Amino acid sequence: MTPDLLQNDNICLRAVELNDVDMLYRWENDTSQWATANTHAPYSRTQLWNYANDYDGNIYAGHGIRLMVCLRPTGKAIGTIDIYDFDPANNHATIGVYIASTERGKGYGLQALQLAGRYASQCVGIRQLIAIVAAGNTASRSMLTSAGYRQCGTLREWLRRGDGQYDDAFIFQLGIAENTTGE
Repeated sequence: MTPDLLQNDNICLRAVELNDVDMLYRWENDTSQWATANTHAPYSRTQLWNYANDYDGNIYAGHGIRLMVCLRPTGKAIGTIDIYDFDPANNHATIGVYIASTERGKGYGLQALQLAGRYASQCVGIRQLIAIVAAGNTASRSMLTSAGYRQCGTLREWLRRGDGQYDDAFIFQLGIAENTTGE
């Protein structure tokens, strides 16, 4: 029996729903996370509602997909995972994961990366995923390494901090062909 690509015993990944808008509004407008997410302006509820309302899940048309990370069996949303900058000609994309601060350190981000990698490989045909992480974000660096990603480059002074200084970022890469289960 083939396992469900979008769930395991602890979490599931699902499409964005209209009832996620208020939660996304809080998460997207948490300015303490903006440097990590490369965000520079707040999102309105209307923008997020339009996104959720118009969501069609077509990674080929939009060159990306956002999925909600939810606990099983309650269905409580605890984060998001994005596959973006999808290049169908070369079958690679960038991935990013956000887990709510109250749920961090429980392994949910790692599990979401594994499920998203399996989905990307088996459903979409993506062969390579990368993640760009601030050099000082040791938790994300550890999570990516645990998921099989390898640090393969450094982007010098890539991320601007709130004080006008710049931090390095590391590029992590997963060759899904090397890790076809996403685990």
